[in-house]
Amino acid sequence: MNDRVSISDVAALAKVSIATVSRVINNTGYPVSKDAQERILKAVKELNYSPSFAAQRLRRDFNPVIGLIVRDIANSFFGEIAKGATERAMERGYLSFVCNTGRDAKNEVEFHELLWKNRVRGILMIGGGIDSLEYQKMMEKQIQRSERFGLRIVVNAPQGVPFPMVSVDLEKISTEMTHYLLNKGHTSIALITGEQGVFTSRSHFKGYADALQSYGIKVDMDLVRLEAFTERCGYTACIDMLKHEPKPTAICCGCDPIAVGVLHALSEANLRVPEDISVISIGDTPIANHLRPALTSVHVPRYDMGARAVDLILSESMEKEHIEFLPYRFIERESVQAIR
Repeated sequence: MNDRVSISDVAALAKVSIATVSRVINNTGYPVSKDAQERILKAVKELNYSPSFAAQRLRRDFNPVIGLIVRDIANSFFGEIAKGATERAMERGYLSFVCNTGRDAKNEVEFHELLWKNRVRGILMIGGGIDSLEYQKMMEKQIQRSERFGLRIVVNAPQGVPFPMVSVDLEKISTEMTHYLLNKGHTSIALITGEQGVFTSRSHFKGYADALQSYGIKVDMDLVRLEAFTERCGYTACIDMLKHEPKPTAICCGCDPIAVGVLHALSEANLRVPEDISVISIGDTPIANHLRPALTSVHVPRYDMGARAVDLILSESMEKEHIEFLPYRFIERESVQAIR
């Protein structure tokens, strides 16, 4: 390479900005017109300019910042993960940016681009990935950036593509939660969890179905609702499910907010918990102990999940196949009752 040839020379010959040249030669994924790309590549060839130095610089030119992409910061489950991540980042001398997507895939794509442009050291994705073509393409692009430039990305739930992950075994939790009810004599067990297109929801359904089938019980889809991880959807899904005869004797909820909505719906229907219907959930967020009846829930170490993810981002080496499941435990309270 001719050391006297700079990126500004390429920009001048191609009649574009230096930023546009950088986007093309570093394959950042930022949209550049086909005509401009062709002019830039032609100029690179004519000037014998090698982008390798630029790529090497990108690998080491990160800001001491970690970006958190959160699907719903108002959800206390996600909020506690974010708290663990931000506090651990501060301990390690890093600033954190928290980006709330509102469960909108387009917002998430934009946040990924903004964080990339700001040269963050790593990104922690909080919440399950979405099974859509646009989302999966964006995830593949992030994997390419990670491999080429060293951008560190860690997730706390399945995304549909192989990112390093610090999580709990969601499928196993769902299986054990359903077994817990089966062992108490329940055979008509419902499931209310998040959207069908979210990989977390699929893990919940898979564990639930496997547990029922292990007892020789066929999955009744009238007792399954894949809605959203919100109190409102827990309420509306439960109201709709109560039209089913016979009614379930127990309901598995994908998160504590869903369980709150379920308890409201059952109360309005004059059904007692746990005497008429038992309720169990995943999360063990602070509200679980303050509900009446207090909610039996699977405790997930949310703070540790966030802190450990930051440690992984800042580790000396990080393999993309890294999967780390943290321990969880059942917290038995008052919302589940054995039946004959």
